[in-house]
Formats: sequence, structure tokens, C-alpha cells
Amino acid sequence: MIIHFDKYLIRKFTLNDIDSISKYANNYLISKNMRDSFPFPYTREDAEQWIYFAMNSFDNPILAIADSNECIGGISAIRQVDIHRFSAEIGFWIAEPFWNKGLISKALNVFCSYLFTEFDFNRLFANVFEDNIASQRVLEKNGFFIEGTFRESVYKGNKFINHHTYSLLKKDFIL
Repeated sequence: MIIHFDKYLIRKFTLNDIDSISKYANNYLISKNMRDSFPFPYTREDAEQWIYFAMNSFDNPILAIADSNECIGGISAIRQVDIHRFSAEIGFWIAEPFWNKGLISKALNVFCSYLFTEFDFNRLFANVFEDNIASQRVLEKNGFFIEGTFRESVYKGNKFINHHTYSLLKKDFIL
């Protein structure tokens, strides 16, 4: 499975991505906006464990964002269960040298198209820390609406912070 956009692509992770992931993910500015399961410092061993997890996650698309040379980020959708089974939580990150170029907005757009076309999802959602303005803008550019703010629901950086939940319904997505 490969999705092309501009000069980039979204594809499955491979063992060849270990070096680039450990290089780019080892960045406090990225980890501060991620769950604690995305460690800092981010080691080669962390990258190996992540790639094996992604490669063996058959029910959820956990994919690499890459240029022609290397992996430069990740994007995923985790299917929810039971009565929420037609919803998926999405997440994404991109290496700092690729920030402020519109790349992650384009990647998210083609990824949402893939999810709504190839899966039976009705709703995609993302949880974003209140001070992660860049990710909020990426979601808004792609038609996601803010559903609400969860007050002090996250413990990150030795303090409680708010997070926002954004969602996009299939019927509102413009291909």
C-alpha cells in the first residue's frame, strides 16, 4: 500500500526506517506534543520496537510518511471498539526540518481519503494538547471540527493540561 502526494508518500514502515525514525523522533519539540509512549530521548531501540509494532498491526493502518530517501514522520488510525467501531483515532507527526511547509496537511488529506474509501469508518477524531496550535490548524484545514475541550485531562510535562478533541465525519469530507 502506497499513497503518493506531491514528492512524498505514505507507506508501510520497514526495518530500513530505523535510522531515520531514531534521528527525527529524538526531538523534544515533537515528543512534548505526543503521548508518553512516544519517548524522549527517542533511541534506536525505541524505533525498532515501534516498527515491529507497526508492521504487526494488521487491523490499524500505522504508516510512515516518507520522501524518496527516508521516513520523515508517521500517521495512523486506531479503530475504536464496540459501539464506537466505526470511529478511528488518528495521530500524526513530522520531522522538524519539514515543518511549516504544508506537508502534514497534505498527508492528512490523502490519509483521510484513504481511510474513508478503503475502510468502513464514519468518523475520524484526534486529541490535541491545548498548546499544540500547529496540529489544531492542520486538522481545521482538513475540515475537522472541534468537539470539545477536556479540562486538565492530560498529565504532561509535570502538569495537568487541557486537550481538544476534533472530528471529521465521512459525509463532511470533501474528496
